[in-house]
Amino acid sequence: MSDILGIHHVTAIASDPQRNVDFYAGLLGLRLVKRTVNFDDPQTYHLYYGDEVGTPGSIMTFFPWPGARRGRIGAGQVAVTSFAVLPGAIGFWVERLVRHGIDHKGPTQRGPGGADVEQVIAFADPDGLLLEIVGHPSAEGRPAWADAPGVQREYAIHGFHSVTLWLGDSTRSERVLTDTLGFRPVRDDESTRRYATGDNGSGTLVDVRTVGGFTGGVGGAGTVHHVAFRVPNDATQLAVRGTVEGAGLHPTPVIDRNYFHSVYFREPGGVLFELATDPPGFTIDEPIERLGEQLKLPPQYESHRAEIEAILPPIHLAVPAAAATFFASTTGPEDVSGDALGFVHRYVPPNAGAELAGGTTLLLLHGTGGDEDDLLPVGRELLPGAGMLSPRGKVLERGAPRFFRRLAEGVFDQEDLARRTEELATFIEAAARTYQLERDGIVAVGFSNGANIAASLLFRRPGLLRGAVLFSPMVPFEPEALPRLDGTSVFIGAGRADPIAPPIHAERLAALLRDAGADVMQHWEEGGHTLSRTELAAAHEWIARCLTTARR
Repeated sequence: MSDILGIHHVTAIASDPQRNVDFYAGLLGLRLVKRTVNFDDPQTYHLYYGDEVGTPGSIMTFFPWPGARRGRIGAGQVAVTSFAVLPGAIGFWVERLVRHGIDHKGPTQRGPGGADVEQVIAFADPDGLLLEIVGHPSAEGRPAWADAPGVQREYAIHGFHSVTLWLGDSTRSERVLTDTLGFRPVRDDESTRRYATGDNGSGTLVDVRTVGGFTGGVGGAGTVHHVAFRVPNDATQLAVRGTVEGAGLHPTPVIDRNYFHSVYFREPGGVLFELATDPPGFTIDEPIERLGEQLKLPPQYESHRAEIEAILPPIHLAVPAAAATFFASTTGPEDVSGDALGFVHRYVPPNAGAELAGGTTLLLLHGTGGDEDDLLPVGRELLPGAGMLSPRGKVLERGAPRFFRRLAEGVFDQEDLARRTEELATFIEAAARTYQLERDGIVAVGFSNGANIAASLLFRRPGLLRGAVLFSPMVPFEPEALPRLDGTSVFIGAGRADPIAPPIHAERLAALLRDAGADVMQHWEEGGHTLSRTELAAAHEWIARCLTTARR
């Protein structure tokens, strides 16, 4: 019987730390159970995701190096990391990946058939790391986090299902798995052999794929650094280490990683293996209810905390715990129940010391076909250092996200516009509470469809926005009675040759806003339905003069 209990954790390399949090905590619904630093490079985060307590077998960890070059997945690496879900959750995950714009393949069936068949969805994270979600009944025997925002308990990830090694010549590597670590061969499927320990269920499986013609892998963002296997305690770890050393594999001494103890060695095919103890676990320095909220440093770096915190980029959870249930009652096929305050979105906190921004938060509203990342560069140019809140429209028009439906070009579905405007206003209010935004400092920045719903917000929810920058807008609707918009500033940028948002619309919108008491500036370009550099420069000058100066 093997002393190895299964997979303990998988550690990979990422680039942008916030994007990593958004994907694994926000999209996949894993809990960020620990934010610490790379013990060998304290200027780099080490982020741990897992179930509620970070149970061994659920832990996906990352070293995110901002600006890291993309690696190359190939021979000599853990190429695919597979997460376990219940078979009935596969449909949910297909819909969720589609809604978040994640390319995927499947679901496909894998395995011998019958009760042991696996339903597999293959996809990649933003850095290109190869992932799978595998539906299999054995997932029921593994814990899952029941409180993941937007992911109900029956759909949640139950830790790992398996890892897949790509090896040029797997003969000696497979011997290490069986003779040294005690794994058992389970099945042989063409170029892939499966090995298991324990009960052969999720979290105990290692697939070995022989890829003799593949180029060797190169480490970097989007590649696995190492895979760790579970041992129950220190005594067992020392015994297995002795066996590894007896096999001529040169293991390291035991290294204290605070939350577990580690021994590393490289198997003959080039993959870095780790033996990690189950104890002591992640609750040794934080209570369960506060896991992952604060930066935890090993003792040797605590005296350098201020310096380390100044270097590490700020990160925040994609869905703060305070808002986890805010949208639990939303309904409809396009709604995201409890997910990211009701909208897939990005929140970028203001930069420390950005006095010019004056507490302003830019609400970025993309045009048709854009997403939550589309206007971030525009926001940075408009008001450097300002906070940015950027939701993705939830209406799809031939696959292109929008904020509300239209019946034809230039003809808006007024009932849908009214409903979506209120939905967006509720999101803004929830975000203001959750991210502690200054309520009188929210300025909408919209292009085309985003500008139109921003104008609808001005008319329907006066006082919600401090101001608005509207690029290529139209009149969303003619109010029966104009609201009072005294103290609200609006910049309208439009093109005289715009075939989609004709100039007459920009003129009429400006007139309506002025009649409502708003301070309106119009900027005209000779071009069409686009955002030019001169238009952006004019908006930058206006927003600094009219909004931030008034708030100092």
